[in-house]
Amino acid sequence: MRSRPQVRARALAVLALAGALALAGCSGGDEPSGEADGGTSAVDGGGGTAAPDDGGQSAAPVAPPTEPADIQPVDGERSASGDGSITIDGDHAGFVLPSGNIACSVTAESAACQVEGGVSVNPEHLAQENLPGCDASNANAIRLITGRGAWTCVADPLVGQATVATGGWWVEDVGGTTMDQDGQTLAVLPYGSSLTLGSVTCSSAESGVTCANSAQGEQFQLSSGGYSYS
Repeated sequence: MRSRPQVRARALAVLALAGALALAGCSGGDEPSGEADGGTSAVDGGGGTAAPDDGGQSAAPVAPPTEPADIQPVDGERSASGDGSITIDGDHAGFVLPSGNIACSVTAESAACQVEGGVSVNPEHLAQENLPGCDASNANAIRLITGRGAWTCVADPLVGQATVATGGWWVEDVGGTTMDQDGQTLAVLPYGSSLTLGSVTCSSAESGVTCANSAQGEQFQLSSGGYSYS
């Protein structure tokens, strides 16, 4: 069922994932091809602690890259424009595909997406910096990242980043489409449309979602049938 949002949310709840995606762009190295080692299929269908201070006592633990942290909602200028090719001026955006089974969270430097039910992940495609215990059996989000690997573990479903009260705020600016799912109103990126924030563009298609960072060259594709990245 589709409806239009009644109220534009002005307080964007920025989760640590957004910060993690930006920080991830700082790691170096070459990524393996998404077709390598038989770990992908075509699109069809560390926890850290602060070092001891000068007094010899350890500081409080620092949240790992993909773990939620105490980041206060940020009020700021933001806008969205376009019809089909949507351009975001802001710090964060989220959306779901019309099928409702893929959700994505986008920042100016990176993006992360999840598919309902998950896909089989090649262990060699895990991101280098992950929470302890994050392995191929429970990795549940693919992200744009410079360096080896793309899969990570996130605690909260990314669909929460597509609600009109959080990352889906942009849908009202462009007169876009929403979807009611499990009591949440979600911003929908229609098939054949794209959303660009900074150097990151995500495109929606019946075959899945493709996200790419034009500044750094990373790209991934995700569908219910599998994934690829390069």
